[in-house]
Amino acid sequence: MSWNAFELCSGCLKHLGKIMILVVSAFVVLTAAAMLDAYGPCVGHAGAGEAAGCFTGLLAFFFLVVMLMWSYFAALLTEPGRVPSGWSPFPSDEEAQLESDRAEVGSQEQGKGVAGSGRPRYCRKCHAWKPERAHHDSMAGRCVLKMDHYCVWIANTVGLCNYKAFLLFLFYTFWACALAAAMLLSEVVHFFKGLDTVAPEKSSRFALTLLAFIVDIAFALSLGGLLGMHARMVWLNVTTIEMFEKQRVTQWPFDRGPKRNFQQVFGISPWRWWLPTHTKLERARMLDAALAQQPSEAAMGTEFAVL
Repeated sequence: MSWNAFELCSGCLKHLGKIMILVVSAFVVLTAAAMLDAYGPCVGHAGAGEAAGCFTGLLAFFFLVVMLMWSYFAALLTEPGRVPSGWSPFPSDEEAQLESDRAEVGSQEQGKGVAGSGRPRYCRKCHAWKPERAHHDSMAGRCVLKMDHYCVWIANTVGLCNYKAFLLFLFYTFWACALAAAMLLSEVVHFFKGLDTVAPEKSSRFALTLLAFIVDIAFALSLGGLLGMHARMVWLNVTTIEMFEKQRVTQWPFDRGPKRNFQQVFGISPWRWWLPTHTKLERARMLDAALAQQPSEAAMGTEFAVL
């Protein structure tokens, strides 16, 4: 008997995802409180030039906070991409049913379901056909279009429809952490320089600043690496799952060039690139493109991928 550790732990991961929502919220509150404590008094009591600098820094930080929280909840609440019930890559219902029956009783060795192979792909867990780049999501118990991965931080699967929001969440969080760390650094340096003359009450308040500074540095470094990885994936039009597949298609059929690959994720309108949403037209086009891929004639008939 083969054990699927992911399925066995799915309940734990779902509960952990709920906890991570609180962790993200607590992190935002911690950093915001530290920034207000460090630079809030400066806005009202410093000279005009210094006050303007403090106000500008706080304004930029809280703008990034608003955008990262918008992106976060968009990624969390958006349906990642459901395969329509009854979808099949075959031109007729009769042929689809015939091939489904063959897939149910066929050997799993008939195909490994390599992305981009062009063969019809059948999911034995859903008992249904699935389009190219769709994969079975054990957490949701169904297949997801252009599935990238399950992210415990957003308590949701990252797929076709919420990948943009997920990337913008990473982007805005990285810059919010980097800005906060840069602004809090001066507070940390000033504190340790005047450690012998610091009042006890200020020392206790500094603990908040130091904790926020350390957390911001850690998040900025980790998110920087993650953003770099996903930037390369957007450039090549591949998902996390496809990046780590053991078998790969030599000539990747989904690579349309960097510009078109980018537009497939973020859309055509430059001003909407920064917003974690898709218009109805963009969403319809994305779904049509994901569902319209038909297998080649050479792949029809005797070969199909059973997953």
